[in-house]
Amino acid sequence: MADTYASFGRFLLLKQRTQDGLGTLWRVGEMERSSFRRIAWLRRFDQAGLNRTALVAEAATANQVAQVLKASNIVRNAVFGSEDGVPYLAWDYVPAQPLDQLMARAAAEQFPIAIDNALLIVEKLTAALAAAAAVEVQGETLIHGFLVPQLVMVGNDGEALVAGFGLARGLRSNLDRVAVKRSAAPYLAPEVLAGGPATRRSDVYSLGAILFQLLSGAPLPEDPAARAAALEHPALAFEEGPIPTDVLAILGKTLAPKPDDRFPAAAEFKRELEKLLYGGSYSPTTFNLALFMDRLYRNEIEADDRDVQHERALDVAAHYQPPKPEEPPASAPPPRRTGMLAAMIGGAVVLLGVIGYLVTSRPSAPPAVDQDAQKKMLQELVNTQVAQALKEKEDQLRQELEAERAKTEELRKQLAAPKQGPAAKTVSPAEQQRLQQELAAREAEQKSKEAELARVKQQQEAEAAKARQQQAAAARLALQPTAVPTAPATPTAAPAPLAPPAAAPRSEIASAAPTARPAAPTPEMAIGAGLGSGVRAGDLVDFAQVDVPPRNLVETKVTLPRNTAFSRAPVDGYVILKVLVDEKGGVDEAQVLRGLQPPRPDIVNACIEAAKRNRYRPAMKDGKPVKTWITVTYHIVIKAGT
Repeated sequence: MADTYASFGRFLLLKQRTQDGLGTLWRVGEMERSSFRRIAWLRRFDQAGLNRTALVAEAATANQVAQVLKASNIVRNAVFGSEDGVPYLAWDYVPAQPLDQLMARAAAEQFPIAIDNALLIVEKLTAALAAAAAVEVQGETLIHGFLVPQLVMVGNDGEALVAGFGLARGLRSNLDRVAVKRSAAPYLAPEVLAGGPATRRSDVYSLGAILFQLLSGAPLPEDPAARAAALEHPALAFEEGPIPTDVLAILGKTLAPKPDDRFPAAAEFKRELEKLLYGGSYSPTTFNLALFMDRLYRNEIEADDRDVQHERALDVAAHYQPPKPEEPPASAPPPRRTGMLAAMIGGAVVLLGVIGYLVTSRPSAPPAVDQDAQKKMLQELVNTQVAQALKEKEDQLRQELEAERAKTEELRKQLAAPKQGPAAKTVSPAEQQRLQQELAAREAEQKSKEAELARVKQQQEAEAAKARQQQAAAARLALQPTAVPTAPATPTAAPAPLAPPAAAPRSEIASAAPTARPAAPTPEMAIGAGLGSGVRAGDLVDFAQVDVPPRNLVETKVTLPRNTAFSRAPVDGYVILKVLVDEKGGVDEAQVLRGLQPPRPDIVNACIEAAKRNRYRPAMKDGKPVKTWITVTYHIVIKAGT
């Protein structure tokens, strides 16, 4: 079986996913003697005729950026390198589809991408670019500079991830190559195609070009005259009518030919998108996007799940080669990032005090409304920095927790290994006791990390609730007659959804938080809350519209039927349920969104029973407990013979 795979340096090429103007995209395993250290995505820049030297020259910057650029919508643990003269970019594997292939698949099957889903995908991409703005490279704010669908992955869970930060100069130097230009030209701003530098405004243009194709089903033409004509009366794909005027307005501003006419940066574009998304006309949810992905790729998703399960167990000793000594990379100024939690919060508080002093103590004080605007702006800065620091802490804890889980699983394997097969080796009682003690210590450390992660999540929820209260107060003030109207408060981003659960050992089951995420509150929503929206306790409210999502208080473990737990057939898959949480925090109903393949109704029914016994802090809308639907995911792992 191993002979069917080829190696690429320390990677074993498992499955080629795409081939495009930049090269090829693979699912790979990063080898570590006889097993894989991780399953990963690997983009090889192996298109014939590429200027590979220009790409390799960006290695130092790209790897330094990857070390500090951590955000929900950016690929994890990215590594850029070169093997036998072929540059590559590798990052952690998540079940996902390349955006260019997703759009091509939707067009080929005449499967329209709903406006809600198109806007939500682009909103997630703007979040990635806004997060990158916290990093400085050589004294300048980090931009992407080459945002094309080939470097975007849309997850089967409804998330979106951006790759390629730090490689833009090397990629743009290849625009004179026909294949590269054909692939990238529809998404690059006119000034970039003309040889000018990439900027934050050119990144905004790329976001607009991707949105245009998601909506219309066709990429922008490369020719400037044809591009202008395509933007005069754009229509939705498959003759579903014109693009709505509110979407067209924001699309026109992102695709303005002159940079000064566009949004200044991704953050400003994101704020406008949020007003559009959560203002009432649309109902975007990550959950609905995940359903769309499942309908479009159901067979491939199930096949990939089975393949990855098989690939993780491969013995790769025959392919493994000790790593070659690497030459020190060319030095590049390390990127800088607004850093640790205490420093960020402390800096924000100091800044608040300084500006507060200047505002209140100057002899010629500005009008009161200006002071209010300055205070509001400063409070938004504090909220943003605190939220960013908490998110960084959450990401760090998740990485540490994943590492602890991997170590715990390895120890379990060591304890179980001597008992398997006729040629079982004997382990001394002392060695077995040592392994058991180490396992107990690892499990305790894992629980400690889980508790710390839960505390961070609670703090995130508290900060988000405080921000919503501040926005509601600001919105109510905005309704009062004043001599000079005040600007509405800028909404802060909602906490990112929890990552999918790590693989559970043996027959243990891990449950994930809802895959959908609550809508980011807007000033319009806050005003509605201040006036009273007529929502009553116990009303059913869409998850995207609740102010505070349900919070798990009691999580019931799945109890497998006895004949299942001792079945010889191994199981490794996900059961995804749609659960209705009532106003008291109980579960009224549970529906199956996705079962196991091959079907195992006994296990699915056990998951339903467990979900119905869960207890939550109910969702809140306008200060009242309400009903809402969430998703609950169980990862079922049963090893053969256990």
